[in-house]
Amino acid sequence: MTRVVGGGLGRSPFGPQWVGGKETPQSVAAQVEDALFGRKKPTVLDPDDAEAGPLLAKLQPYRKKLARLAGDQEDDYRLVLAAGTIASIDQGGTVYVGRSFLLATPFEIQVGALAHEIGHRPQLWAQYRQNQPMEPEALEELLRLEETRADYFAGWALGQLGFSVEPLAKFLEALEDGPHPEYLAATLRGKTLREGHQAGHLRKKNLKKFFPELARMRSVSGDLGEG
Repeated sequence: MTRVVGGGLGRSPFGPQWVGGKETPQSVAAQVEDALFGRKKPTVLDPDDAEAGPLLAKLQPYRKKLARLAGDQEDDYRLVLAAGTIASIDQGGTVYVGRSFLLATPFEIQVGALAHEIGHRPQLWAQYRQNQPMEPEALEELLRLEETRADYFAGWALGQLGFSVEPLAKFLEALEDGPHPEYLAATLRGKTLREGHQAGHLRKKNLKKFFPELARMRSVSGDLGEG
C-alpha cells in the first residue's frame, strides 16, 4: 500500500497537507480552512475511470446515509475521483477520493474515511466567521478538536452501518510516519474511533430492539435500492 502523507487528519491520511508559511488569514474560519483543508485541491480525475469509477459509485449510497447521520442534507456533499490524496473535503462539501486509495483498500476503510470527512461538517464553520485570528498554539488546539470530532463521528457512523472499526484504526496506525506536534497519535485516534463505534453500535442495537419500524426507515438498505 502506498504511504500517503496528508493532512485532513493532521499529517496522517485523509486530507491535503497542512499549509504553513502563508500570510495570516483574517478570521478563525480562514485559518481553519487553510490549515485543515489546504488551498491547493487535489487533481480531479475522470469519473468514468474503468477501474476506480465503479468503486467510487459504490460509495455514493453511503455518502447519502452518512450525510443524514451527520444531520445534514444528502446534497450537502458530493464525491469526486482525485489524484494525490486518500480522502479530503473542501469547505464546499466536495469530498475528493483518491484513485489509488480506492484500488488498494477494503471497502469498510473507504467508508470510514468518507465518514471522517463528512464528520468535519464544513458548512458549520460559519460559527468561526466573527472570530479574530488565533495564535498558533490555540489554532492547533482547535484543529485537534475538529479532528477528534471527525474521528468520533467516523467510528459512530461505522457502528451505525454495521462495519467494524478495526480496519480503519489499523490503517491509521500503519500510515503514521512519526510523531507530529499538530495532531494526536494514531493510537489515541484509534481509541476515539472505538469509543464512537461502541456508541453507534449500541444506538443501532437499541433502535432495532425498541423501534424496529424506525430502524427500517433509517436503514441504509433504502439508499442501496433494497427497499
